[in-house]
Amino acid sequence: MLAQQRRHQIILELQRRGQIGTAELAEDFGVSEVTIRSDLKILDAQKQLVKTHGGAMAVPLESPSAAFDERMRRNFDAKRRIAQAAARLIRDNQSLVFDSGSTLMQVAMHMPPVNNVVVATTAMNIAQHLMYRPGLDVHMIGGRVFPGTVSTIVADADRPVGGLVAHQAFVSAHAIDPAFDVVDVNEDVARTKRNLHRMARRVILVADSSKWDIEATSKAFSCSQLDLIIMMYDGAIRFIN
Repeated sequence: MLAQQRRHQIILELQRRGQIGTAELAEDFGVSEVTIRSDLKILDAQKQLVKTHGGAMAVPLESPSAAFDERMRRNFDAKRRIAQAAARLIRDNQSLVFDSGSTLMQVAMHMPPVNNVVVATTAMNIAQHLMYRPGLDVHMIGGRVFPGTVSTIVADADRPVGGLVAHQAFVSAHAIDPAFDVVDVNEDVARTKRNLHRMARRVILVADSSKWDIEATSKAFSCSQLDLIIMMYDGAIRFIN
């Protein structure tokens, strides 16, 4: 494993656990504690973690990236199970679009080994996680950076990634209102979701139970425009066509 890959995995581990020790990391990665201390020093300088005596902890919640990490931890088991179900839909020789969001980050983390798959995403953390994976050709969809979701805002769907028409788009929701519309508090984010929706032949929404029956000001699209919804209900994964 390259040093940069190892450091990225350290950040992901901190996202899950909040704090971790140098000795434990050294054992997990099969390297010396001196190497891990060097990694932590570099990541601390980049403000991606806080180096502590004997290890490291996640960055304080005031930062946008830390706020995202907190969302990753919220309803973690449900998100993990939803993501595992979604990741099983990914096959060789596909093109995929990934929206941003904590559940979609989990989908990226659980993606099976694949060959000849193109991934286009607005999410900087998803692109960073997938860019080292063999069998993937990863593209960032350009636009204005939106720190709240660690992603880009896509103003125009025309040719965002060389005219890509994806086999599948995986999208998330800030909320799903009582009228079964996917809604957001930010119109730019809602418009981005509409544009991502138009990029794919099949659109799949992943959403845990905390997103349902909540009002917000800007509509992205109706749930009736989705091909599949993957959610958790009564402790079981449900697929709604």
